[in-house]
Amino acid sequence: MSHSSVERAGLLSSVQLRLLPTDDTFALRGAALASAMKHDAELGLIPFCVVVTLGTTATCAFDNLHEIGEVCRGYSGVWIHVDAAYAGAAFVCEEFRGPMKGVHMADSFNFNPHKWLLVNFDCSTMWCAELC
Repeated sequence: MSHSSVERAGLLSSVQLRLLPTDDTFALRGAALASAMKHDAELGLIPFCVVVTLGTTATCAFDNLHEIGEVCRGYSGVWIHVDAAYAGAAFVCEEFRGPMKGVHMADSFNFNPHKWLLVNFDCSTMWCAELC
């Protein structure tokens, strides 16, 4: 489950938000996303953004970024945002980077150093891919 700010952003911008089912480890998988995007496209909706969570605050669940990225490649213009706010600081250690497989397909990536890296509260970093 993505952070509650994702749902709020959808409401504030009048975007029809879709919450998707997860597997038994609370991870979003490519098959569930593919099915939802196909269904939405058949309804005339235009999928344009997917938020992938790497380490949810409640359960530390990791969505399957690689599978999700592969699904999004089949749709033009879908922005992939990676929310690694909670567990992203662990990725500084090579041995914890497994869940980042597929990060090269992301358009933006966020993590919060204040959660694990002993910096002041509300320190948040965000990278965006160069799109030009």
